[in-house]
Amino acid sequence: MAKFVFSAFADEIDANFDKQIEGLKDLGIDMIELRGVDGKSFITLTDEEVYTVKSKLESNNIGISALGTPIGKINVDDDFEAHKKLLTRIMDIGDILGCKVLRMFSFYPAEGMSDEEFKKIAFEYIGVLLDMADERGFILCHENEKDIFGCSPERELELMQYFGGRLKAVLDPGNFAFCFEDASKGYPLLKDYIHYFHIKDADESGAIVPPGKGVACLEETLKAVAADRKDETVILTMEPHLMNFTGLSSLSKLDDIHHVYSFETPFEAFKVATEAVRAMVEKL
Repeated sequence: MAKFVFSAFADEIDANFDKQIEGLKDLGIDMIELRGVDGKSFITLTDEEVYTVKSKLESNNIGISALGTPIGKINVDDDFEAHKKLLTRIMDIGDILGCKVLRMFSFYPAEGMSDEEFKKIAFEYIGVLLDMADERGFILCHENEKDIFGCSPERELELMQYFGGRLKAVLDPGNFAFCFEDASKGYPLLKDYIHYFHIKDADESGAIVPPGKGVACLEETLKAVAADRKDETVILTMEPHLMNFTGLSSLSKLDDIHHVYSFETPFEAFKVATEAVRAMVEKL
């Protein structure tokens, strides 16, 4: 059976980086997908601040599973040259931190743009980014997300096949459920390209709910992964989105996110989500 290893977007626990580390240790999670640090995106950190992050993680024996970058989360008519410079900076940060795995997206269409033209430009841009990443030994992992090109299982597969395995997938079944896509198709279609997983869930109304309470087919997916990836290590990055947190407004429109469960604190919400997924894994 596959060995499941937990990682986390710890900025959902607390904006303060020291409290993120404390929360991870309390939850028994020893990896992080770095995104928010002390209330700001890691991409804005100076080299000195990046070295401080590295020192804090190393002293607490917390590894970095991936960098949760915003690459590919712009319109295709935005400044792509500036976006390329951003990727270069992110790769510099990755080299300092010793992390070569970058989460990315597949762009938003310009207003009034046909789907055919959107696809052409998005694929061209992703090809350029892949060339940049390949040159420096980085792995780009595309997350399925609302409104970008790879928003459905079928379009995500189209992306993966077009780039012949150079582009990897980070599968978030909860995003398919959130977008009213059939999450049960995600893993069977994309399993040959998946590098790791993000974990959240949503119900039939699109409300974000604790893992296992929605229609993201998380248990079924984990069962299939366990059978397919015998003796492999599989990273499950917790991204439950069960409460609003610092930086959420830069990740998604706030009116996109709604909840039907309430929690006293972000840590409580994160703990409930983590324990639910651990229970799924233990049943396998």
